[in-house]
Amino acid sequence: MGAAALSLRVRIAVAAVAAVAFGGILAGVVLLREVERDGRLALDEQLIQRSDRLVGAPRGGPGPGPHLERRRAGPELLAGSGTFVQVAIAGSIVDRAGDVPADPPAVPQAEGFASVAIGGERWRSLTMVAGPGGEARVQILSTLAPVEQRVASIRRLVVILGLLALALTGGAAYGFTTVAVRPLERLRVGASRVSGADDLARPLPDDDGPAEVRTLARTLNEMLGRVERAVGATRRFAADAGHELRTPLTGLRANLDTLERNASLPGPQRDAAIAEMSAELDRIVHLLDGLQALARGDAASSLPRSTVELADVLDAAVYAARRRHPATVFDLHVHADAELHGWPEGIRLLVDNLLDNAALHGGSVVEVVVATDNDVGDDMGSWGVALSVCDDGPGIARDDRASLVEPFARGRDATAKGTGLGLAIVVQQAELHGGSLTLAQAALGGLEARIELPTARLVVPS
Repeated sequence: MGAAALSLRVRIAVAAVAAVAFGGILAGVVLLREVERDGRLALDEQLIQRSDRLVGAPRGGPGPGPHLERRRAGPELLAGSGTFVQVAIAGSIVDRAGDVPADPPAVPQAEGFASVAIGGERWRSLTMVAGPGGEARVQILSTLAPVEQRVASIRRLVVILGLLALALTGGAAYGFTTVAVRPLERLRVGASRVSGADDLARPLPDDDGPAEVRTLARTLNEMLGRVERAVGATRRFAADAGHELRTPLTGLRANLDTLERNASLPGPQRDAAIAEMSAELDRIVHLLDGLQALARGDAASSLPRSTVELADVLDAAVYAARRRHPATVFDLHVHADAELHGWPEGIRLLVDNLLDNAALHGGSVVEVVVATDNDVGDDMGSWGVALSVCDDGPGIARDDRASLVEPFARGRDATAKGTGLGLAIVVQQAELHGGSLTLAQAALGGLEARIELPTARLVVPS
């Protein structure tokens, strides 16, 4: 099984075991070196004590002759102790005593301690000068086997305890990690339940576990929310398109059948049928444009945003509206130059629909006013702007105003052509930019549509 297939619990357990093993190896190496060093120092101290008893005088000072004082030292000092002594004069061995190995080395010229190998075994050596005039060199050696045995014994103990510690560490890490990743497991189980679009509204648990897990859960919930809105927009587009396109397509089909069955249809009737089909096609195009705008607005988080000059948008929108509705007079009054932070196409869409709605369902005059709005400023914590579009038409009854902002809703007395999506798009775009729509009676006698928006910057002309 590759490393990529290992579970999080196994990875954490392996990491814990590796960390403990690394630390244990370092500690074991240091411990064994200290044990060996202490054993060697103790052996050096024994060599000094034995040399004083065997030679009988301080090193380098006046003492006995070139031979060992066996009577004073006694054979019990050396026999079976793993120690032997040898004396050399002028490079020649004159005496040996103790546990002499089969192939003893020559007495070195240098004084002091040294480690030597004899027959594959390590010995500790102390060389010194003795006798009157320092003509003799005495070397006393003790085997390092006891020290090495002690080190080997401690090494085995360290290895056994280390393996036991690794096993306990791995088991404990796996067990504790199992408890620690339970919030992740619950998160996984919750995510596995999201098997279709209908499950997107089920939030994942984001109030359990460590901060990282809660943050991950909240991020996933935000992602599910965006997906749900996008799916909802797609479903709404499909449902609304299927519902609203049925009537114009049916009429279009009827006119095509009429033209197909009546090849000799008189010119005026043929022209009327073609004109009606052209009108139906225009209605379908406008309807699709409106539905697409609603769908894009529902997916607000993916829309590009930038700084928008409201006065520039209004100038362009009013100019285009005068060309679309030449019989309507548009008056624009800008009392405050506002900068908005939002989706430029969405703001233009909002203004266009307000102007078209006033021109189609109002009278002959449409008044557009932009002014500061202190109420918006107080609510938003910054200056605000109010955009009012008023007409001199028949207006809308107070009880009917709330229902007109729903998609495909039309007034009871409406006679002008339309899709019923205009005010729905306005409301959606206003809310998308942190604002709201209010419908009221206009001073001109018709309907006033008032949009209140927070601004990035507001300049009031003096």
